[in-house]
Order: sequence, then C-alpha cells, then structure tokens
Amino acid sequence: MGKHRYWGLFWIAMGMAAHSLIVGRLLGSSFFMLVFFWGWVAAAAYRRELQAAQAMVIPMIFLLVTTTVAMALLPAHFPQGIGYLTFALYPAIVSWVCVFFYIRHLQRKEDRAMPGERSIA
Repeated sequence: MGKHRYWGLFWIAMGMAAHSLIVGRLLGSSFFMLVFFWGWVAAAAYRRELQAAQAMVIPMIFLLVTTTVAMALLPAHFPQGIGYLTFALYPAIVSWVCVFFYIRHLQRKEDRAMPGERSIA
C-alpha cells in the first residue's frame, strides 16, 4: 500500500460528518448517526485502509436506497416524507455514491502504482 494517507477522502468524510452533525441536530432525526458512519470512513482513510472505508459505504448506500424506496412507496406512513426525501435522503445517497466511486478511483490508482503486487480483492 502507498506511503501516503488518503487526505482527500479523509477531509471529505470529516466535512460530511460535520454536515450530518448539523443536519441531524436540526432535524432531530437518525441522520445524527451518520456522524459515526462518516467518521468510520475518515478513520479508515487516515489509516490507509480503503477496504474498510468501502465496507462502510456499500451498506450505507443500500440502507439509504431502501429507506428512500420505502418512503416513496408508502407516503401515508411518513407524513413529513417529502422533506426528508428532498433535503436529507437524496443528498445523502448522492454523497455516499460519490464517495464509493472516489474510493474505487483511489484503489485503481493504487493498483496502477504497484504493478508487481496484486491487491487483495
């Protein structure tokens, strides 16, 4: 693995953790838990462990998409659903998907830098 830390991913995750803290506090919702999940990604990036970061990103995408589909299909059970969908869930999904592709980019970049070693994947 490279000698450098993944500072770009680290600062993106820290920024998203701060955003989740603010949004979660203002909405009084489960988005407060996203602080932990973004913190996990930041810690993994700091420790140069892209697999650990990706291991958090994939379930989060699945959970957020599942929640969004449930809220879209069952609007009667979620009276404030449009607010959560518009201002919380859709941006959260987009951010996690973007981070997933950024991690994939970093993995491929790392694999090209070390042609003699095979990555464990």
